[in-house]
Amino acid sequence: MKIILNANETVLKILKRFKKTDTCTRMIKYCVKTHTDDGVLLFNLLTRELVLLTDDEYAHFTELEYLRDRWFVVPEEANEKEYMSFIRWFLGTHRKNLDTITGYTIFPTTDCNARCFYCFEHKFSKITMSRETAVKIVQYIKKHSGGKRVWLYWFGGEPLFNREVMDIICTGLREEGIEYSSSATTNGYLFDDEVVQKAVNLWNLKAVQITLDGTEEVYNRIKAYIDSEGSPYQKVLRNIELLADASVKTTIRLNIDLHNADDLMSLANELSERFNGKKNIKAYLYPLFRNNEPMAELHSEDEWNLREAAIERIEEKLMERDLLHTPKLARVIRESHCMADRGDAVSIFPDGNIGLCDQYSDPEYIGHIDSEGFDFGIVESWRETVPEVPECADCFYYPDCIKIKKCGISSVCFPFFRRLRLKEIKRAMAIEYEKWKADDLTENDDVEINLH
Repeated sequence: MKIILNANETVLKILKRFKKTDTCTRMIKYCVKTHTDDGVLLFNLLTRELVLLTDDEYAHFTELEYLRDRWFVVPEEANEKEYMSFIRWFLGTHRKNLDTITGYTIFPTTDCNARCFYCFEHKFSKITMSRETAVKIVQYIKKHSGGKRVWLYWFGGEPLFNREVMDIICTGLREEGIEYSSSATTNGYLFDDEVVQKAVNLWNLKAVQITLDGTEEVYNRIKAYIDSEGSPYQKVLRNIELLADASVKTTIRLNIDLHNADDLMSLANELSERFNGKKNIKAYLYPLFRNNEPMAELHSEDEWNLREAAIERIEEKLMERDLLHTPKLARVIRESHCMADRGDAVSIFPDGNIGLCDQYSDPEYIGHIDSEGFDFGIVESWRETVPEVPECADCFYYPDCIKIKKCGISSVCFPFFRRLRLKEIKRAMAIEYEKWKADDLTENDDVEINLH
């Protein structure tokens, strides 16, 4: 047996309150397995440990003392949800409550230079942040960050449509001696050589996400940029290269619906050719739904199957050139759904209002940069989770699944998403294993195995 990723020691300590008998007879429900040329990888979502077994060891996994001791193997009558509930309760006792804020989603503007038909922000008023508000934000961050490093997330609208306030905020933080890094969701059109250098040197930009809706003709039609020259598609592709070459991690989001799979396959082929060997560029697929609401009843089973098959084909193409983005295996138990319920992050809108969710269709403000205190009634409402469904009892993903009622994007669970998550975790396991082999095959000793 090889240990690829060590367990989370905090979780192991919490689990000591549960006594296990010697009659451990089955794999814990929160374990994911995937086969490699060297054996079987097991990842325990409860303890976050990743191990490799030989085929012979896997054939006798219930007899392995190490797996029993480390909660891979449990008694038949074990109640995994009880374990998980206690862990969440324990971790929740230390939950942050906006006393120190280190994550700031900042909207320089809610306006945009593109006119995508599917954008959820069409219903919002177009507001541009003033210079005065940007200066106030610097002081607000200074007062609420507790002297810690902060992360700025530029959002909009198109954040680069108002680059001036981005400059003001970053310059102000630097003058105040506040350490910061930033990331952005952007359409990528407004970058050029000069802006990329500013992004790296002043904004301390570490990562961006850029959406591509299809091949050149499709993309240009959907984006419908105002005041564009030449082909926006070609300009954005060039800007992606500029960002990647400047060591900015660039993630391309490919929006897939029921009708554009063939075009996205052509796009994946083009990206594979153009960005082959670019280590800072990755892509992933994001399903679009009617009314942009991922509800199970929106499609028939046949439609779900068609979409899933299309995603798999396109992902395989991206994997051929190492372009597929795969989130890393989390090393800690997930305590929140997103920034909205995390307790150390806020969204600041162009007029200075403060909220929690950057994509809520009807923003609820919890405060303003000109005043102290928050509406904790609204804060707590963002921590209300949806009722569990029968499938939760046996779901492998339960330790990582926190669904909040107010989230219109991912508050509902159904088989399509569970299958996508399973494939994603298996890919991440394989990536971790290949990295482990490449880094150091000699320093990881075999764990002594006791067969009983």
